[in-house]
Amino acid sequence: MSAIATAAVAAVLTGLLCGFYGTFVVVRRMALTGDMISHAVLPGVVAALVWGGTRNPIIVLACAGAAGLLGSFAMRGILAHTRLKPDAALALVLSVFFAIGVALVSMFQPSGAIAFLYGQIAALDGRDLAFLATATAATFALAPFIFRSLTLVSFDPAFARVLGLPVRAIDTAFYAALTVAIVIAMQAVGVVLVTAMLVTPAAAARFCTPTLVRTCAIACVTGAVGALAGVAISDLRTGTPTGPLIALCLAALFALAALFGPHHGRLPTRARRARNRRRIAGEDFLKALWHYEHGKPEPTAPATPSRAVVRQLAARGMIDTSAPAPALTPAGREAAAGLVRAHRLWETYLADVAEYPPDHVHEEAERAEHWIDAARMREIADRIGTPSLDPHGSPIPPAAGQPGKEDET
Repeated sequence: MSAIATAAVAAVLTGLLCGFYGTFVVVRRMALTGDMISHAVLPGVVAALVWGGTRNPIIVLACAGAAGLLGSFAMRGILAHTRLKPDAALALVLSVFFAIGVALVSMFQPSGAIAFLYGQIAALDGRDLAFLATATAATFALAPFIFRSLTLVSFDPAFARVLGLPVRAIDTAFYAALTVAIVIAMQAVGVVLVTAMLVTPAAAARFCTPTLVRTCAIACVTGAVGALAGVAISDLRTGTPTGPLIALCLAALFALAALFGPHHGRLPTRARRARNRRRIAGEDFLKALWHYEHGKPEPTAPATPSRAVVRQLAARGMIDTSAPAPALTPAGREAAAGLVRAHRLWETYLADVAEYPPDHVHEEAERAEHWIDAARMREIADRIGTPSLDPHGSPIPPAAGQPGKEDET
């Protein structure tokens, strides 16, 4: 296998591995902890290179894991015996262990240390690739069995203990697996940029979906695509470092997700808000026409809708614009009656159940009426005994399809 093919396969595997574990790093809000581990393992990596003479992945992993464990114990000791905050303890451990690692590199100058400091994914050989493939395959083979437990422990450790899960053992296993992922990623992007491989794909995925399973899947794909793009660009422009290019490609994917992600992306969010504003303006207009038909103006007159809102209502068959003034169609009248019913039911609920003063319920109901669907209206009506009048004495329109007398006052 050529060097570029090896680097491409290694990039994809590293992106998949870091995307999986990075999802839980982001969920647990431990991005700085991942950064601390990446710096803390450096002395162990250098010691393995000096002791082993060659870059044996098993020896490197064992020594790096020991150094990472020592860094974790050091941080816990600082937190237990001093008044330092977690961020200060993380920064202290990070700087001390990184300084020790750099000092060992300067003293012994072991072969391969630069690959871990700055990242040289093209320097990976067949043995490194086999180890990386084994770690990635094992992770995804176990994922269906560990995902639920890891999710529970990440979100609510106390509840996980109540369920009988071995929280401490799961945490220890996660930190051990995270150390493996960090040591592998260090060879691709270097010790300084390894946090980008862990955090950026998962952070980008959060803009795309609200569910953790999909977040994890998207983070894995994002990590693989970003790492592969960095390798490809580095190959096209000989002499450019692969690690920073991978980090920059991941940052570009994050920017795209932040702008266009369907869940919390900037542009889709603005579009949803604009649609909601148009919908609410249209519903307010329908309700105003309903009150006008029944000879009772609204307590708070809605703003005159824009022409776009009027055209949209006409296109949906809610209003008839052929007359000199817009008028409700049967479909529009039914929708408007549903809004009035939701408004008055919620006013009654607030007054009878939540014990709001009657003169304080209108504004709350003005907001709630746009989000109460038919199922929730049935629940509210059942809860308050299907009343016929609201707190102000106005009749509550019947549910769609039910017989009843509409408000004629």
